Amino acid sequence: MRENFKKRFRDRIKGVYGSKSLVLVLFLNPLCQKLVKLSLIFLIFTGCIGIFRREPDYPSIRIQGLVSYNELESVKNVKWNSLAKSRDPKSVSAIILHNSGKRKFSDFLKLSVDNQFMFHVYVDSEGNIFGDPQFLNHEWSAAPGIDLESIHIVYEGTQETLYNNRKQRGALNQIISYLTEELNIPKSNYDVISKIGVFTHNQTKRRFGGFVDFSPCGSELALKQILSEIDGKFYEEDDWKDRFVTGWVLKKENKDILKETFKPTNGRGITKPEKVSFTYLEKDEKGFPPEEYRVKYTFRGKIKPSCVVLHYTAISEYFKSLRTLEARNLTASIMIDNNGKAYQLVDVLEDRAAAATGTNDNCIQIEIIAKDTEELLKQPEQIQTVKNLVMELTTKYKIPLSNEKLEELSGVFSHTQAKKKWGGSIFLNAKDFDPGEDYMEMILNSLGGKYYSEPEWKNRKSIDWAILYRNFQP
Repeated sequence: MRENFKKRFRDRIKGVYGSKSLVLVLFLNPLCQKLVKLSLIFLIFTGCIGIFRREPDYPSIRIQGLVSYNELESVKNVKWNSLAKSRDPKSVSAIILHNSGKRKFSDFLKLSVDNQFMFHVYVDSEGNIFGDPQFLNHEWSAAPGIDLESIHIVYEGTQETLYNNRKQRGALNQIISYLTEELNIPKSNYDVISKIGVFTHNQTKRRFGGFVDFSPCGSELALKQILSEIDGKFYEEDDWKDRFVTGWVLKKENKDILKETFKPTNGRGITKPEKVSFTYLEKDEKGFPPEEYRVKYTFRGKIKPSCVVLHYTAISEYFKSLRTLEARNLTASIMIDNNGKAYQLVDVLEDRAAAATGTNDNCIQIEIIAKDTEELLKQPEQIQTVKNLVMELTTKYKIPLSNEKLEELSGVFSHTQAKKKWGGSIFLNAKDFDPGEDYMEMILNSLGGKYYSEPEWKNRKSIDWAILYRNFQP
């Protein structure tokens, strides 16, 4: 070990100072001598940390008291092993906390497996521990996007029942404390982006998506309590690393940051638009989009349209909707008022919009003024304009009148579909929204197109959607 230390020490010196001749020159200069001494002390200190830091002894890591699922009579017919994927234990860097709600173990396990999910460890209300003895070597799917790196731990009940259950919480604390120390996992929920730490499933949903519903699975209050009891550090959502930065499936916006960063380069009062070339868009007396109806926006390049996305604004008034887009640094291509008048918001219709994550590089984005689907369906003049514009756009750009193939970015889609595929919204609840599938069916079918219900969307049941098409998830 001593020889190994010397070799590492020599390598560090060589890496920092280069050749022996350079080191000799440095030692001849008094000032450099002092700097070199300080550097040597630093290198020795950091070298020792690197040398004496213990690597996990993976084969020896066992959860005390864990009873294998295979030993349980109540789940002997549940084929949980069929979902196993092999993994290198060195990939494990996170612990994800889930809860079972009101479901007991056998029901919870069966539902998970039936929906092609699985978890590594389960702690019941009595503090009993069930699990997969090979939890380090098996990747189970419970939180897509972070499964490879994670040990999934479920506690029976809710965060409210856990709060008063010292026996169950004691078992959880023991497991999490032991695993974090043995595997060098930080006792912190700060940085879910790096996939290193202890997190709730709720937090991973916000970052990576891959969820069935947005119930608070795992629960932040429960994790806060556990981390405080094992000398960890809990961070509230606003303090998570880069929580307000692009990249989260469920966005969180900071109005002050948005205001500071919104530096529009195009649009109303900044740049001049081209003349309107579409029949059903409003024009001024010279053929240009009416200036006061346009949006200020940041130029994000051009697109070659291959799809159209329909949205509703969730606001019943045009100019309030326009200002909301600007306040959020968003841009649509077209906005259609409740009186049926449609306005081009951008300088050129092929300017890239910023309205629906995953589709902005390919789609014309149409915002429709209404607070909800019910209001949309009561505005006949607006409905007719939507139909006319969709037909004109799809004809010009040779876009299919179909919502089947979202992945191919070829068709007419709802913002709902884009959210379910890619997320990137401040609102996600896994239910129908924006602008409503009844509305989409009416528009597409009335134009001679083909409307597909959600189960019929191409590859809808695959795992690579922000919102999965399943009945249950741990």
